[in-house]
Amino acid sequence: MAKYKVVITDREYENIDNELRILAELKDVEVLDYQYRDEEEVIKVAKDCDALIIQYAKATKKVIDALDHCKVIAKYATGIDGIDIAEATKKGICVTNVNDYCADEVSTHAAALLLDVVRRTQEFNSRVKAGQWYRMGIKIPSLRESVVGVVSFGRIARAYIDKIKPFCSQIWVYDKFVSEEDMVKYGAVPKSFDEILAGADYISVHAPLTEETHHMFHREVFKRMKPSAALINVARGALVKEEDLIWALANGEIAFAALDVLENEPPQEDCPLLHMDNVIVTPHTAWYSTESQKKLQSTVAEDVVRVLQGKIPVNLVNKELTSLFEVEK
Repeated sequence: MAKYKVVITDREYENIDNELRILAELKDVEVLDYQYRDEEEVIKVAKDCDALIIQYAKATKKVIDALDHCKVIAKYATGIDGIDIAEATKKGICVTNVNDYCADEVSTHAAALLLDVVRRTQEFNSRVKAGQWYRMGIKIPSLRESVVGVVSFGRIARAYIDKIKPFCSQIWVYDKFVSEEDMVKYGAVPKSFDEILAGADYISVHAPLTEETHHMFHREVFKRMKPSAALINVARGALVKEEDLIWALANGEIAFAALDVLENEPPQEDCPLLHMDNVIVTPHTAWYSTESQKKLQSTVAEDVVRVLQGKIPVNLVNKELTSLFEVEK
């Protein structure tokens, strides 16, 4: 029986070569690779693990309570929604994520969606291929003269702003946790959430998912947006109440949506968003490049190794557990 047992509950990657190479540093380790997201299945395979690596599976209170001697729960993501942090902390289980691995990719994807929403390249491509070369019929506003609203002012949002600055004269930002002075220094215009809703032509969402931000875009919010406005979301699906977004798009409360994340992934075939002409959907790939995927998989494994070797993980989420480790010189 191996000294260490590492369980991967689920993943969407072709292989775990990076993880296996890095986890081999533990010398005597067994790595079990599954595709389980169901709570009971996760408990069954992870009960006696030393480390749990998850992607879409949830580390609920029930799952965490069932872990006999797990030292670390590592997530293939930046966001840690789906993990009961308080319960993990109570049991002395480190929670780790992956920071600073895809800011360039996500911000580039958001910029690409913005440009597609403005210039309607996909729609023109479809028309040309259908033999409609001379048919215009699409009103395209000037992006230079439009207002782009940005919700949140973190690392990815700032990278996004850097990318769209050459195209936009007016970039408004809302983030109650950042000083207006910092926004102004960055070349953005500080605004309240209400001001962005009322005045922005395009609203790009980059907020984390918390209890406060869950469904921050709902029916009443959509009513306060311009009928010509577009919503771009590359952050978290549950920031937007999906049924209300569908209602808003169908009833002309807003004009367009470009989404890389959905509240329910993958969507059902009958999901209205997949059948609306004023919606672009990409399959939660904003984070992806070959380089970012390699860094994601490697970072998770590196922090597992650190914890099991008694060292503080680089991406420790529940900082309260720092005291469990000796401070490295």
